[in-house]
Amino acid sequence: MSKADIVFENIKTRRSVRKFSDKQISDENLKKLLEAGRWAPSGANAQPWEFIVLKDKDVNVRISEACYYKVLKSRHVGEANVNVVILGNPKAGSATYVQDCTIAGANMTLMANSLDIGSCWIGAFEDSTIRGILNIPDNLKIIALISFGYQVKRPSLTKRLEQKDFVHFGNYSGSSPKIRKITRTGPLSVFGKIIRVFINRRR
Repeated sequence: MSKADIVFENIKTRRSVRKFSDKQISDENLKKLLEAGRWAPSGANAQPWEFIVLKDKDVNVRISEACYYKVLKSRHVGEANVNVVILGNPKAGSATYVQDCTIAGANMTLMANSLDIGSCWIGAFEDSTIRGILNIPDNLKIIALISFGYQVKRPSLTKRLEQKDFVHFGNYSGSSPKIRKITRTGPLSVFGKIIRVFINRRR
């Protein structure tokens, strides 16, 4: 495979994993995840991120109670081998600190997939609760939390829109009715996602 094929395959096969095994992530692989985040691009090379690595089971369970997806608690956060909280510093010199930190997190999830480690991005959480548990100062913003662990079973690929449904050349040519229909009621709908998460938890 060419370098491009290897990169694309890693991007394509990355999935959100919510069922983890008891296998431990080695210190060497954890360092690789953090290094992938460290080498993310950032506006003016400000590198406005800080990472909190959580390995303690009791702490992870407490954090999981403050994470949710709509009406569902993110219990897999408490079952993960490692959780990484991504913090952003608005005063680090980059107006794009949120985007910068998000790219750093994405780098980590891709590195995880290349190591056969599952990951799940958590963007919905009780900010004040997590801030209190981890003693996070007010000058830093919690951007996201990523759960890492070896997956029990690799999730199947999800349906993706075709490029013709969202790519515009030259100017914006209007939203596709097909996209709106898929988003509201089809495989990309929020309701459908909630049902799938519930079913996966019962397996």
